[in-house]
Amino acid sequence: MKIVNDASFQSDVIDASQNKPVVVCFAAEWSHPSQCAVASLEQMESNYAGRATFVTMDFDENEGTAAKYGVSVMPAFVVFANSQPREEWSGVYADKIREKLDQFIPR
Repeated sequence: MKIVNDASFQSDVIDASQNKPVVVCFAAEWSHPSQCAVASLEQMESNYAGRATFVTMDFDENEGTAAKYGVSVMPAFVVFANSQPREEWSGVYADKIREKLDQFIPR
């Protein structure tokens, strides 16, 4: 899964979401739930290959972007489509992640 930062966010997320949805996972190295969420997304990534892009962003190193999208709890997810945030949620539940993704990404 690609790691993005404040500098690459525009091209890797906003611009890229014009072509297909981009799922951003805001996480932190020190947060066990964050690491579990990243692992879940890595497992799901192949199921959505070609239909969505999955990226992760370190919350501590990119506080500006996290604040812009209201991220205060980790892990947090934002799905971008057509250059706009379309869905936001937090938590590690794999079923919830799939449910949210399937609203924007056809199987």
